[in-house]
Amino acid sequence: MRSAFTLIELIIIIVVVGILAAVAVPKFVGAQVETELTSTAEDLRAIENALSMYYAKNGAYPRDVNRSQVVGVLAPYFKAENPFEKLAPIGGVYDYEGPPNWSPVQISIRSESRGSHSQDTAIALDEYMDDGDLSSGTIRRQGNRTYYIIGN
Repeated sequence: MRSAFTLIELIIIIVVVGILAAVAVPKFVGAQVETELTSTAEDLRAIENALSMYYAKNGAYPRDVNRSQVVGVLAPYFKAENPFEKLAPIGGVYDYEGPPNWSPVQISIRSESRGSHSQDTAIALDEYMDDGDLSSGTIRRQGNRTYYIIGN
């Protein structure tokens, strides 16, 4: 009657576990990035919908606010949490850029001390939501910020 594994059995188990880990870890990392992109896209669309409802009711977009401030007048238009009250899932903070300082209206995702995202992440978001070109379309990148153009 045997009570222990042989060295060969242990090596086979370690190799099998290593192969499974080599397959699973990249898929997990890829799923995490996809989740961050999806969540950021949902936040941007929720902000766009809130701004559209605000515009329909008031005939104008809300005034610009200071960087990283919550746009309080939009709170009633969000079905869930206000995206301005949290960090962007891809890294950075949401910033509303409205009149009179900005035309068209846009939502910035600024890379700051409270989080950041890379040029590659911005490109991935653009590919997910737009045309994959940060120099055209509704997703753009300038300096340390990626922005989503809303108004014309």
